Amino acid sequence: MRVLGVETATDTASVALVDGSGLLAERTVRGPGRSLEWLAPAIWGLLQDVGWGPDVVEGVAVSVGPGSFTGLRVGIATAVGWARARNLPACGVPTLEALAAVVEASTVGVLVDARRGEVAAALFQRRDGRVVRLVEELVAPPEEVLNAFRAAGDAARGCVLVGDGLARWAAVFTRALPDSRLADPTSWSPRAASVAWLGRQRLLEGRAQPLVHIQPWYGRTPAFRQVGRG
Repeated sequence: MRVLGVETATDTASVALVDGSGLLAERTVRGPGRSLEWLAPAIWGLLQDVGWGPDVVEGVAVSVGPGSFTGLRVGIATAVGWARARNLPACGVPTLEALAAVVEASTVGVLVDARRGEVAAALFQRRDGRVVRLVEELVAPPEEVLNAFRAAGDAARGCVLVGDGLARWAAVFTRALPDSRLADPTSWSPRAASVAWLGRQRLLEGRAQPLVHIQPWYGRTPAFRQVGRG
C-alpha cells in the first residue's frame, strides 16, 4: 500500500511517501508557521520526486498532535482534503507515538515542548516491533510528568528520551530517571516518514477513520493556541 504522510505538529513540518519497502521520499521545512504555504507544493514536489501521479497514492496518514494549533489544523485539513478528493482511506497518528516509533529502545519517553513550563509527554514500550503506551499522553509540568513515569515502575528505568522538550528539560529528566539516556538530537522532531509508516499499518489492519473523525489533539485548549507556536 502506497501512503502519503503529513506531519505539521511542530515548527519542523514534513511530508513523506512510503510503501511496503519502506520510505520512498521525504521533504522537510523548518520554521514557525511555514507549513501553511509550503505544504501543498511540497506534496506535489514529493510525487514528482518518485515519478508518481496523485492517483498512485492509496492512503493518507496525518499527525494529529499534540502540537501547534495552526500547524495541526493546516496539516489535517490538507490530508483530509486530499483523501476526500480522491476517495482514499485515511487515519490520524498521534504525534508522540510517531516520535517513539523511530527510537530503537525497549522503553521510550517522549517529551514535546508545550511552552508555559509544560511538556506533552507519554511513555512507550516496544513489543513485537510496535510501540505500546505505558503512560497515556498528558500535558503537564515536568515534575507531574516524572511522577507519571515513575508510576510505571521499573519499566521507566533505562528509558531513552526523545522530543524537543529535551532542549529545555533534559537535565531534569535524566537526573530523575535512573539510567535514562537521550536519543540522538536529530530524532527529536516528529517526521512524516514515521507518521506514514504507522498510518500504513493502521490502514492495512482496516483501521481507517471517517474523515470527520480525524481531529487535532492539542493537549490543552486553549493553551497551545495562545503560546505562539502557530
